[in-house]
Amino acid sequence: MGETRALECPSVPDKFGKSMNILKVVEACSAGVGRHVRSLCEDLVAPGHRLTVAYSPYRTDEAFERFVIGWRDRIRFVPIKVGRGVSPSSDSRAVVELLCLIRREGPFDVIHGHSSKGGAIARIAGRLCSIPTLYTPHSLILHSPEITKQEAAIYGSIERALGHWATAKIIAVSEDEREFILEHRLVPDDRIVVIPNGIEDQDLPGFPEKVAYEDIVQKPLTFGAAMRFSAQKAPEDVIEAFIRLNSKLPQLPMRLVIVGDGELFSDVRRQVEESGLSDKISLLGWRSDVREVLHELDVFVVSSVYESGLSYAIMEAMAAKLPIVSTDVFGVRGTLSKVPGNILVPTGNPDAIAEGMKRIATLAEPKSLRESLQSIGQDNHEYVRTHFRQSQVTRLVLQTYQEVCG
Repeated sequence: MGETRALECPSVPDKFGKSMNILKVVEACSAGVGRHVRSLCEDLVAPGHRLTVAYSPYRTDEAFERFVIGWRDRIRFVPIKVGRGVSPSSDSRAVVELLCLIRREGPFDVIHGHSSKGGAIARIAGRLCSIPTLYTPHSLILHSPEITKQEAAIYGSIERALGHWATAKIIAVSEDEREFILEHRLVPDDRIVVIPNGIEDQDLPGFPEKVAYEDIVQKPLTFGAAMRFSAQKAPEDVIEAFIRLNSKLPQLPMRLVIVGDGELFSDVRRQVEESGLSDKISLLGWRSDVREVLHELDVFVVSSVYESGLSYAIMEAMAAKLPIVSTDVFGVRGTLSKVPGNILVPTGNPDAIAEGMKRIATLAEPKSLRESLQSIGQDNHEYVRTHFRQSQVTRLVLQTYQEVCG
């Protein structure tokens, strides 16, 4: 990476010494990226670390906006003018803004860039200021099936250049992502570490025990999903899969519940109306009480065409003690396959999703089906509780900060 400034890197107060001055840079401030940044910042500032968050105001969601308002007395938030697309002039101005921020608010011990654009401008500014800079991609565009070979070549060249010139460490959120990064030589082998997303500790014990109904007829078997209604998540596939499942198992009382919103919501609603199953399919739209909705489900379904790491939706479903039927996407298989009973199916194939749903719906006789499903769900909950606690994630991130500073 070249020579960087040797810094005395303080760590967690009351345990290792003085607090750190940390700069977070993030462009995609919504959904999973926004949640990851929020959780980390809240955990880091609690023991006394100083945090500045440079963020794009153009891609925030309601949760991130509440975060900015609610934590501005403890965290310094600085909006920067950076857009999603590649623009040499706009991106250069964003780097200059970040350099001015660093000189005005520094010295910073470490910089951490989140998402592709946030990671790019953070690493350029960090290298120019000789500050150790980390990068968490969250969603490497190179893995998206939506980009052309020419775009992949361009983005790959940019990632490799920044990875070797300006990246102290790259943090992958799954083993699949780590292998992908190494396969494409985005950074040297010794500059990558795997730290998964995490579930807040206080949320893990908060899921009440499910009631084991004697017969599935007393309450229909309920499949569910929580997603952004976008091409990546393929909501139309889970609707079509449920339609086909209903024709395969007409004798089994069941329903489908989907939480979420997005650009494809109107199309999916039309699909439901035309299916003739409006009485069995519920589109709830955006909800703030997703955990309560999850408690009403029996099986969680994922229809994504691609993912970059382990999604929060899957971790929350596992924490909510649900068995999962999921497409075999990047970042998911390494986790779901660890718990027997979860089902992985090919991507982009509604019939395969329907077959996976059928397998789990016929796992046992109707009278004992819920008991069997809850057993798988309990194992999922224990796996998340053991491997994906936010406190553990924060500890590993802090440890990585210390390593690059040392």
